[in-house]
Amino acid sequence: MAKKQHHTAEPAEGADDVSATVHALTQVAQSLTQSATQMMQTMQAMQHLFQGRAQVGGGAATAGPQTQINTWGDDPYSEETPTDDPPLATPIKVPVPVNNFPLLQIQIIDRGPPPGLYDPGSANFRYWVAFEALTRGINFWGERLPPGTRWTTLSAPMQVNLAAGEDLNANYSRQFGLRFYQDTVQGVQIFSGESPDVSCHELGHAILDAVRPELFDAASIEVASFHESFGDMSAILSALQLDAERELVFAETEGHLNVNSRLSRLAEQLGWAIRQLSPTAADPDCLRNAANRFFYRDPDDLPPSAPASQLASEPHSFSRVFTGAFLDALARMLTTAGQVSAGGLRTVSRDLGQLLIDGVRLAPITSGYYSQVAAAMIQADQARFNGRYRTALSSAFIQHGILAPSSSAALTKAPTPQMMPSAAPPGAGFEGFVGAAPLLPTFGQESEGYRSTAHDAPQLPTLTVATQFGMDIEVLAPAEPPRFNVVSAALGAAAAAPTRAPKDDARAFVEDLIQNGHVDFASVHGVVVAELAATGERSRSKKTHTLVADGDGKMLLKRLHFNCGCRRCR
Repeated sequence: MAKKQHHTAEPAEGADDVSATVHALTQVAQSLTQSATQMMQTMQAMQHLFQGRAQVGGGAATAGPQTQINTWGDDPYSEETPTDDPPLATPIKVPVPVNNFPLLQIQIIDRGPPPGLYDPGSANFRYWVAFEALTRGINFWGERLPPGTRWTTLSAPMQVNLAAGEDLNANYSRQFGLRFYQDTVQGVQIFSGESPDVSCHELGHAILDAVRPELFDAASIEVASFHESFGDMSAILSALQLDAERELVFAETEGHLNVNSRLSRLAEQLGWAIRQLSPTAADPDCLRNAANRFFYRDPDDLPPSAPASQLASEPHSFSRVFTGAFLDALARMLTTAGQVSAGGLRTVSRDLGQLLIDGVRLAPITSGYYSQVAAAMIQADQARFNGRYRTALSSAFIQHGILAPSSSAALTKAPTPQMMPSAAPPGAGFEGFVGAAPLLPTFGQESEGYRSTAHDAPQLPTLTVATQFGMDIEVLAPAEPPRFNVVSAALGAAAAAPTRAPKDDARAFVEDLIQNGHVDFASVHGVVVAELAATGERSRSKKTHTLVADGDGKMLLKRLHFNCGCRRCR
């Protein structure tokens, strides 16, 4: 298939006085929006604490306003030794969480019950499990984001729907925010929003979209796969912010984090449910396991789908390469820190979370995106931590083939970003940063898309991809110039993998979407019959992309949402 051509728009020019007026009005509007959001959140908090009765049935262990709630540590089916018929995990008690970031607030659609120690299986319990996990994740990531970062969703606060329909699924979209589903498998009710693993995975998509909105529509297998990996990394790092969870993880692994454990196993309950319907569609003990030895392959050399035991170019499958390197890096960072303990694990989890955000900000969206992010993280570590974790990061990325050994060595002579105070706009209202502006690594030309919303989010340039259905599709291509002279490894060879052109990345991405039945062609007259005949009837829930007409009448590929990979298997 052919690839697309660049096209860039000229920015409109306006008179200086008009621009100054618009700027001033914008600042006033931002300030008013911030104040309104803070007032709303204060009212919601008071309602939670003093509401006299629950809005949904529940069975609280104690009555009246509470300062503690029950929740899961990571997933309802967390087992040290997984079984075929897993029991529910034992809930833990935690304080009622408070979201510290006015620009990153959420709103669960159904009004919730007052805080309480509710029993598992009740709607009240599900509400507070989701609320706690999402708030914990926001507070973790919020402290590591550039000041002024806001949701790239159509509504603020971001909407959360805990009862979006019947499916084994959860997703993030700019239009609807976070949506979680439920289904019954072998008489067991499965609620995706009841798993903190799933909640924090979907939150990861929203966080990454807020930091780097250009990634949302990028026609690139590696970019889409990194989005899925970031969701899994978000689940792991968010779980490690719970004291009780860190103690359990450390006791189970004895400090060797990159082994199969409750930390590495993600979404055990959903994985169990999917295996009952499609035994090879999920890992044997969870949905995806971060403790893996998958080695980088050029996505063009992989099948578009495969059993969970094999690597495919499908983003959820290919994401495991980066997630595996991440878990190895976390384990080695813990050893490097010299404090192999639950307390040390908290420290390195926060350091690695910071380096992930730095890497996303510094990495250009280009061919070989995995290697660009890896290089950016290593260079950010040099700037932020004086290279403390360089060996841990480099060895993990080399072991999984994300960086060729020669590329890792070349980074020792590559430019290092400078630590500079952030330039938060007036009225940004990022409460997580009080006093002096935080220092951020920068090369002086990073995207400021983190300040945008869905209405003004920046986009990548377009290229044209020719399809087998006789139509050309415009896509947003990974065409930014590379910043780091690095490549991934070639399997079974010392030589590095060749660098692909952006048009080849986009072609492979579109081909995979079509072959997996993920493009909604229904709105394109005359194409739907051919598409369904070629790919077979597929559930609309699998459609992650659609086609929209741009200003020139061309069909532009746009993302609908990120699915969690838990699609119905019946």
